[in-house]
Formats: sequence, structure tokens, C-alpha cells
Amino acid sequence: MAVIVGGMSIGYTGWRQRLKHAFFVTFPALLLCLLLDFVGGGVLGKNFNKIATEYPLLLVILPGMMDLRGNVFGAMASRFTTALHLGRISGVLDREVSTNISMAIASSKIPLIILWLVGLLKLGPSYSAITVLLIVVASALFIGFILGYSTAFITIFPYRWGADPDMIAAPLITSVADVITIPSLVYLIVLYERNPKIFYSFTILMVFAFIFLILNSRYEKSHRKAFKEVSSVLTILAIIEIFSGSTLESYSHLISQVIIFGVMYPSILDSVGNFASISAATTSTRLNLSGSNALKEPEFRKDLISILILAPVIGLLTNWIAIYVTRHIGGSGSFLWIFIITYPLLVFFNMLVGILVSYLAYRFSIDPDNVAIPTVTTISDVMGTVYVVLLAKLMVG
Repeated sequence: MAVIVGGMSIGYTGWRQRLKHAFFVTFPALLLCLLLDFVGGGVLGKNFNKIATEYPLLLVILPGMMDLRGNVFGAMASRFTTALHLGRISGVLDREVSTNISMAIASSKIPLIILWLVGLLKLGPSYSAITVLLIVVASALFIGFILGYSTAFITIFPYRWGADPDMIAAPLITSVADVITIPSLVYLIVLYERNPKIFYSFTILMVFAFIFLILNSRYEKSHRKAFKEVSSVLTILAIIEIFSGSTLESYSHLISQVIIFGVMYPSILDSVGNFASISAATTSTRLNLSGSNALKEPEFRKDLISILILAPVIGLLTNWIAIYVTRHIGGSGSFLWIFIITYPLLVFFNMLVGILVSYLAYRFSIDPDNVAIPTVTTISDVMGTVYVVLLAKLMVG
């Protein structure tokens, strides 16, 4: 990644270096993301019928929950990267880090409530709806702590080692979010069904831990501005995510017939969002450090092309791993050539969206670090959900 600071070019200047960085730095990160996604995908595939039958409201909320967590902490990773370049943070235990984590957790609460209310209106009141709300709150707080400090670690330490955090932080943290989200929901469902008292105690503990984190944070004007920008955008994006959740719940019977799509669903959404996040974070960092003229440089296009080359490889691996996971949980799967062929096109479109969103935010005096990644991952979720449903329709006939 070539970054211009004070007239100096830092990073990669040739195709050989760019491709080496893409395959030896970014690709391992994307591959790790893919493997993590299939942990969640395997759990979702195995429990898809149970969730669709007993807790259908979770299917309405699920895409939004996955996206919100990736959005919130992906945006925080982007802010950390810029702060590292500017020397504002240096360690995981900095108060600036804890302040951003408390902001990130708080900013996701209103969108989650909106998603829950829409699901309630769609499916109607039920006793399980209250249970789902408590599960969502407990899960959001618990995972918020894990993702917050994971984001700081994944961003700060690669920077210290000379790697560009923009190329690995956002993809890794969104994948960690996905791999934790689905198993945590399933585990909390099991905990509630087997021991409600422990479940309620755990929820209360998470609330008090969040209050403690807030009391140990220090909010300045820049933090309040970032919180306002992020929470506003997340609320709007949560409304958009309603389409993804409603589509997933409405066509759950179709996906159940081709269970490999249930297994692949988190991986497709996350990997497409990862590519889009890389392009958005790359664009955002260049805009914040060097202005809009940096996007006209050939180095910028070369950086993005070197990443796009990885899309066919990730698509092929996604299908191959999905076959193994689907068979492991008792289903059947095979190579889906229409997916392998069309997946890179989906990635390319969403990478263009990432560039456009960062640029538009910058032009309207909104920090793209706060809004670009949440926006592009939400668009990726909508596109990915529609994409999966269309493929499932083609397979079922």
C-alpha cells in the first residue's frame, strides 16, 4: 500500500511487491476469515431448521446483527488505523481505545432494537420474541467486549510489525464478528432453555460490565462527533438490513432444501464485505492523509487490482470448504460452478461501491473512517442475501 505523507511515498511501488503483499499478507487474512466464517456457517447450517421453526425472529435480525458488529468494529479499526498513522494511539490499553470500544457498543443498541421491532411486526407478538430480545442484548454486550479489544489488537500489532492494517484489520474483525455471532446466539438459546437463572445472571453481569467500561472512558468533542456519525449511519443501515433479514426468513424453506447455502451464507456475505471493506478502508486512509488527488494516482488502482485478483481464489475455496462442512453436519454438497463464475463479479461490484462511498463521504465533509465500512458491508449483505436466494432458486428449480 503506497501512502503519501508529507510528499513521501511509503510502501509498494511495483506489481511484484503488490502481488507479494496480496498473496502473503492479505490472502492469509482472507483465508483465516473464510475458515472462521465456516465455524459460524456450520453452526447455522446444523441449527437452521430449529431457528427457523422455534425462533424465526432471529432470522429476521441475524443479517443485521452480523452486519452491525462488523460495521461498528470495522469502522473502529479504520479509525484506529488513521489514529496510528497520526500518532494518537500506541497501545491496546490506551484510554482512547477503551473510549472507542464503549462508543462502538453503545452505537449498535438503537439499530438492534429497530431490527427487533420490525421482526416483531412482521411475525407478530409471541413469548419467544421477549426471549430473542434478551438473547440479542446479552450477546451484543458480551461480543462487544471481545470484538472491541480484538480490533485494537488486530490493528495495532500489525502496524508495529510494518504491515498495513487497512489490508487485514477490517476483514479479520468482521469475520471474527461472524464466527462469534452465530455460535453465541445458539449457545445462549441452549443456556436459556436449560438454565434460565444462569442466563438472566449472565445478562445482568454484561450490563454492569458495560456500565463500568463507560465510567472508565473519556469522551471528547471528536468522540461525540464520531458517535453521532456512526450511530446515525448504523440506524439508517439497520433499516436497509431489514430487507436482508426479511428475505432470509421468507425464503428459509428454500435454503433448507439446499443446506449448503445455509452453510455458505455467512461466508459469502462476509467475504464480499471483506473485499469491499478493504477498498473502502484503503480509499478512506488515502483521502484522510493526502486528499482526493491520491485516488487519481496509478498506485491506488494497482493496489485495488492486486486485491481483486484474490476473488476467484476465495470463491473456489468457499465452495470447496462448504462441501466438506455440509457433509460433516450430515448434508450433501457439490461444486456450484455458477457460484464460482459469478462470485468475482459480485466482489468487483462491491469494491467499486466501497470506493464510491468513501469518496462521497469525504466530499460531504463526513469522515469516511466512520461511515464507509458500515455502508459497504450493509450493501454487501443485501446483495449477498439476494445472490444466495437466487442461486438457491436456480438449484431447486
